[in-house]
Amino acid sequence: MQLGSLEGKRCLVTGGTKGIGEATAKLFEELGAEEVLIVGRDRERGERIAESSEKIRYRRVDLEDLDDARRFAKWLESDSGALDVVVSNASRDSRYSVLNIPFEEWEKMVALNLTSPFLICRAAAQRMVREKVRGKIILVGAIQAIYPLQDSFAYVSTKGGAISMMKSMASDLGKFGIQVLSVLPGPIYIKDGEVPPSLDERAAPLLGRMGRKEEVAKVIAFLASDDNSFITGSQVIVDGGRLISRRPDPTEISAVS
Repeated sequence: MQLGSLEGKRCLVTGGTKGIGEATAKLFEELGAEEVLIVGRDRERGERIAESSEKIRYRRVDLEDLDDARRFAKWLESDSGALDVVVSNASRDSRYSVLNIPFEEWEKMVALNLTSPFLICRAAAQRMVREKVRGKIILVGAIQAIYPLQDSFAYVSTKGGAISMMKSMASDLGKFGIQVLSVLPGPIYIKDGEVPPSLDERAAPLLGRMGRKEEVAKVIAFLASDDNSFITGSQVIVDGGRLISRRPDPTEISAVS
C-alpha cells in the first residue's frame, strides 16, 4: 500500500491530541495537507502540538459535552472553504458490564461515540456538499465492535452502532462522491514512547506483537487520499490478525481497570 498525497487538503481529526489521532494529524502534515485541525480536551497537549507545527491547529472541544459538540458542529458547517477529510477518532475506554454500568456512563459514551460523531459528520457532509467537495469521512472504531471484551458494554455497543452509522452515511452521501469508511484497530499501543518488550511478547495478534499507532495512521492516510477512489461503506480492520488468533490478551488489555 502506497501512501497517497494529501497535498492541499484541509483536514479535521477529533481526538487529535494523543494516540492514533495525534499520529494521524502529524502524518497528514508530512503528506502535504494544507491544514489539519485537531480537537480534544487536553488543551496543554493540543497547544503544544500546534506550536511545534506549521500546519496543525488546535481547538478545545469536549465531545462528551453535547452543548460543546453542537457549538463546534455549527461552526464547522458554517466555516468557509473546502473541507476535504474528517477523521472521527475521539474515544475512550469504558470498563463496565451491562450489570453494573451507571446510567451516566452510558449517556457519556453514547455522546462521545455516537451523538458527537453524528453532529460532526453531518456538519462536515453539509459543508462538503455545499462546496462540491468529494471528501472522505473516516470513523475510527475498534475490533471490539465485532469481538467484544467482557465488561465493556457501553464501549462495544456504541462502537457497533458507529459501524452502522458509517454504512448509512455512505449510502446517503455516495451520490455526492463523498466516501465514508470505518477503520477498526485491534490491540494498538497508543501511549508515548516505546512498547514494553514484555507486552509485545505477550500480545495476542498473529503477528506476535502490539500494533503501533503510526501503523493505523498510515492506513487512515491512504483512505483519506485521492488514491482511495473506490472504497466506501467498508470496514478496514487493522489488528495484526487478532480476530482469528486464539491467544488471550495480556491482562493489561483484558482486565477491568
